Amino acid sequence: MRVPFKFRVQLLRMTIAAFLVSSGSILFAFQPAAQSVAPSVFNLGQDRQPIASLDGMWRFHPGDNSAWANPAFDDSAWPLIASDRSWSDQGYPAMSGYAWYRFTVQIPARSKASSLLLVPIYTSYEVYVDGHFAGTSGHMPPVIAPHAMFEFQQFPLAEDSTGEPKPAARTVHVAIRVWHSQIWASYIGGGSSRAGSMAGESSLIAAQLRSRQYAQKFIFVDDYVYSVVGIIVGLTILGLFCFRPKEHEYLWCAILLLSLAVDSAFQIAYYVYAFFPVPIFDLVDGALIAANLTAALAFFSIVLRARRDLVWHITLALALLSPFADVLYWPGWLSVAASTALQLIFWLPSSMWVLVILARRAFRRDMDALLLLVPTGLYLGFGFIYNIATLLSQAGWMAMPEVLLDSLPLPPFTIHWTNLFNLIFLAALLAFLIRRFTQARQSEERYAGQLDAARQVQQVLLPEAIAEVPGFAVDCVYHPAEEVGGDFFQILPVSEGGLLVVIGDVAGKGLPAAMMVSVLVGAIRTEIAHTSDPGFILASLNERMYGRSQGGFTTCLCLHLSAEGVITAASAGHLSPYRDGIEILLEPALPLGILSPIHYETSTFVLTPGQRLTLVSDGVLEAQNHHELLGFDRTRQLSTKPAAEIAAAAREFGQNDDITVVTIAFHGSPAAILPDSAQQALAT
Repeated sequence: MRVPFKFRVQLLRMTIAAFLVSSGSILFAFQPAAQSVAPSVFNLGQDRQPIASLDGMWRFHPGDNSAWANPAFDDSAWPLIASDRSWSDQGYPAMSGYAWYRFTVQIPARSKASSLLLVPIYTSYEVYVDGHFAGTSGHMPPVIAPHAMFEFQQFPLAEDSTGEPKPAARTVHVAIRVWHSQIWASYIGGGSSRAGSMAGESSLIAAQLRSRQYAQKFIFVDDYVYSVVGIIVGLTILGLFCFRPKEHEYLWCAILLLSLAVDSAFQIAYYVYAFFPVPIFDLVDGALIAANLTAALAFFSIVLRARRDLVWHITLALALLSPFADVLYWPGWLSVAASTALQLIFWLPSSMWVLVILARRAFRRDMDALLLLVPTGLYLGFGFIYNIATLLSQAGWMAMPEVLLDSLPLPPFTIHWTNLFNLIFLAALLAFLIRRFTQARQSEERYAGQLDAARQVQQVLLPEAIAEVPGFAVDCVYHPAEEVGGDFFQILPVSEGGLLVVIGDVAGKGLPAAMMVSVLVGAIRTEIAHTSDPGFILASLNERMYGRSQGGFTTCLCLHLSAEGVITAASAGHLSPYRDGIEILLEPALPLGILSPIHYETSTFVLTPGQRLTLVSDGVLEAQNHHELLGFDRTRQLSTKPAAEIAAAAREFGQNDDITVVTIAFHGSPAAILPDSAQQALAT
């Protein structure tokens, strides 16, 4: 019996493991007796890593003087402030500009190279060690667009080029020159405001720096998750729009979700990686929010069938202008609080419009509104409350509530309320679009079934085989523009040995036009049992159509061809027939279904043996190629050709409507003498 491959692999592993165990036992047996080893003793007083916290009281002085970097400078008169709190909280409220910190670090003997690890200090700063420049964070001299304010930084404290420990202890004087931007001083405290600065051996400080950077990125896990999920869902919905380009709600929903997700990713790039200066961040962030609000207005106006009135357009204009309000504080035209207030004024109408429309539709028991009301209210409502609280804190009227800053614990991660509500909103939109897509598919399937039924009815009503009538050769071609069409024709033999030919065109295409065709064809077959007079038939059809056309109309041409070639014709706004390439002018009249009653005048003309009569619908005349119609001249030239060639030429030129072509060739009457009326018509 053949052993299966997976069992052979498992057996091989067991054999190798048994061999290793037995080998280990043999080797252990031949080992000499182990010498006794004393257990290790760890001394918490001595066996410590060479690293120390710098959290504590630092010397501080506002202003700027290069002499303050000198290690010999006497700073004993400077006040002491805590390094883990901003200077704004320690007696210098809303202070901007320059200020200096000073402290000393004692490095013991036999120490290796040492470094500083400094927490983020707002807004930019320089570090001096024993009077020598050690490094900078941000832009110094200061610029209006700092972008390194959120990073931990490592600076050399005591260099060691030889790699050998220094034999003697030493004291290092550290001076930090800080510049705090005036535009933020009113609501962001200046200087060092966090615990966590350290000094110690460079390799340990580097490990601490990596740990802090990793922890800082870990804080943004929920932003990473939302960005990825939002982009995937947004691109998926954008793909649905590519398959259904006429349904613009998919496009606006994709823009709404993608703008949110991209803005979240952009904030990660700014706060974690400091890729962008602040003005660029403000502009891009404002533009993405404007795109989000614009897409929300368009999306909800479509799915809730709301009218885009003057209020809607004003709201849209304010949303589009909102990015510019966010940067007016950079040139000093407005304060940060005033700029934020102006931006909220631009944002608020969009949020209110969406919420009001949702509430109104939900009150009317609209299922779409009921599904979206709560998620949208959480998404827009929390954003509005958060921005209002930010504005009040920037104005100094209140402190930012901790509940708006805290995150919801979700072990082993946390999720901020903004991302939580955004995810709920995203899930609600996804569920809504799935429901909408399912309903659309069901509607399409029902419509397809109705079209199939209409097509079957049309196939029964429109003639496939033409009855042979002595003296006439009839040919017809019909090509609907869609599954079913609005053109119709009937070629019916009459009792006197001639033909009754009816051709027409119902305004429109698709199922409504096809159903109207069914009504007309049934009416034609009913009327021919009573009369073959074209004028009377059209008048009767007009009575049946009046009040049923729902604002539309139907053109129709009715001809009675006698066995002798005498033709009596009446037209209800249809194209005139062609006799051997020459248009036969008929009495003009209105199409069917517009007015009632209407009398349709008849015209009489004669076909002599060998002549051909051609009837076409306006789908031939209106065939279009590069904005050029086939037109009357080309149609007249084509009218002498067989029906199949005329229809093929129109379709090749560019079919836009149903195409119907009927040709009737007269081969002569078996009667030897024409009636007087026919002779008079022939003479005419």
